Amino acid sequence: MKKHGLKILLVCIVNRNYGDGIIADCTEYLVRRALGEDNEVLRYKVDCGDLWQIQFADAVVFAGGGMIKFRQEDFYLHTCSIIEEAQKYGIPVFMNAVGVEGFDGEDERCLKLKEAINLPCVEGISVRDDVKLLKEKYISRKGLRIKGVYDPAVWAGRIYGFERGEEEVIGLNVARGGLFPDYGRPDIDEGYMLDFWCGVMKLLDDRGLQWKVFTNGGRSDEEFAEKLIAKAGRGEKLAAPAGADRLVRNISEFSGMIAVRMHACITAYSLGIPCVGLIWNDKLDFWGKKTGQSDLFIPAEGIKAETAVGLLEKAMKRRAPRVSGLKRGGIYRELERFLKKYAQKRNVRRSFEEGQIFEVGLGGIGHRLKAPNSTDELARRLEEGCRLFEADVRAAEDGRAVCINGWTEKNLSLLGLRAEDYPRKELPAEALKKSRLDGVFTMGDFEEAAGLITGYDGAKVIIDVGLPPADLKEALFADIAGVLKKTGLEKRAYIRLQREGDIKLWKKQKCPCEMIYFLADCDDPEEKAEKRDKAFEVCERYGIKRISLSAKAYDKDNADALKSRGIGAVVFSCGRLGDAFEVLEKGAEMVGSFYYSAEYCRRLLK
Repeated sequence: MKKHGLKILLVCIVNRNYGDGIIADCTEYLVRRALGEDNEVLRYKVDCGDLWQIQFADAVVFAGGGMIKFRQEDFYLHTCSIIEEAQKYGIPVFMNAVGVEGFDGEDERCLKLKEAINLPCVEGISVRDDVKLLKEKYISRKGLRIKGVYDPAVWAGRIYGFERGEEEVIGLNVARGGLFPDYGRPDIDEGYMLDFWCGVMKLLDDRGLQWKVFTNGGRSDEEFAEKLIAKAGRGEKLAAPAGADRLVRNISEFSGMIAVRMHACITAYSLGIPCVGLIWNDKLDFWGKKTGQSDLFIPAEGIKAETAVGLLEKAMKRRAPRVSGLKRGGIYRELERFLKKYAQKRNVRRSFEEGQIFEVGLGGIGHRLKAPNSTDELARRLEEGCRLFEADVRAAEDGRAVCINGWTEKNLSLLGLRAEDYPRKELPAEALKKSRLDGVFTMGDFEEAAGLITGYDGAKVIIDVGLPPADLKEALFADIAGVLKKTGLEKRAYIRLQREGDIKLWKKQKCPCEMIYFLADCDDPEEKAEKRDKAFEVCERYGIKRISLSAKAYDKDNADALKSRGIGAVVFSCGRLGDAFEVLEKGAEMVGSFYYSAEYCRRLLK
């Protein structure tokens, strides 16, 4: 029987290696399949530190991936904290298809992880690789259910809807040059791997086979791929995938692959594509054995171009690998068993008023981009029901108002542009509009954003102009005021200004848009009081009723002072929902959350 109205917190690894995104997508699909669509699946970034959210969940599910490890990265700390918080509230936990990477009884990190996964709230663990190590070394609690399963990504071929293409092209899945050294093989360094891949390319060329280089999306992997193409002096590199679905689509277009990243190998398997894997971590060795393809996985000491291409030819002559229903079903059955047996509605709720949570930078994107200012994301958030937005508005080269949170080298890089091509920094508005953030998200001018917001009753915007350059700010303010008047948005907009001179210039526009002044952070008590008093003077002089400040600056002293003056607090820079709601409890009128939409808050807290 299906359950109704549950809130499942899905703990995911979120980064630009979209293999982890495939895991999350597949596990979410399986949760929804088990429970039905009238339940909430809320994605929680494993290392976000936002433990406040956990108390509202009916169950916690770790989506999968290398969660039981302690030497690389710091997931073990976050895994422990999440389980401990769930234990505190009596919330059942399931660790789904996790990887187990090593054990050391003398290492405090390992022992902390062991203690956490033996807590009573953990009701089951399914394991994609080293079940024996988990049972013999980690598990001390009698009766804890442990089962070996396949990786969730074996469902990729089923859930994404992509089929293997007809074109005969070999995919070369590359990874960063320091990967092998980081896992104990300093001899297999960047130079070695560049030579290896160039050798592979030559051998494929000799055989008349087309090839393309691609990555799972990681920045350092992409940098290596660029170096490889430059060294080879030829060939095509696929654009970095902007999501898990794009990575799966990329892989689906190949007839065979040589791959470094584990989830490139698993996705190929799920799509029936022959794949040769390079072993930099034991988990790839386990995967080869689990699928009966050990002969196609090359240990570090055997990584030679001739070997890899020879094995690829062998694999492509075989019948394509097939994922049986039994292999997929084992993952689903263990997850379903946990959800049906242990997930119970707890009715823990929390309310907040409409218009208290605003979407920073027109809405963050999946814990990857915290202030993208993308009109794509704005449109999605409006459809979700979000009605209060902050827009970072800057002057383009000609002073036209465009949506971007600063002309930094990093932002230009995210747009696929080089800072050295724009010595003035500010792009022409049309150049920004033609670019794509992270390769996919549409950017726009303020008029486009305002037009979208105007189309939804009750939708409002806070316009943050930063510190406009002296030679462009008059044109910028005139354009913003013109857009507000043209769209009729002036009564539903606020403008955030940081300097008194900017206030004077804005008032010349005669636009009935409310102003918000700015109070900077300050650690010194005397200086803090002085800055606050000056801010109050400015507010009184110009009839400003709201002050913006960071979450750090909104301490008890400033909160009490603002309240006593009848000035509303607008608080930016909350990366965690727990922080945002703590700020609201102090009396803030509006608060901005980088990653979480108001709709997410409603789903979590209802």
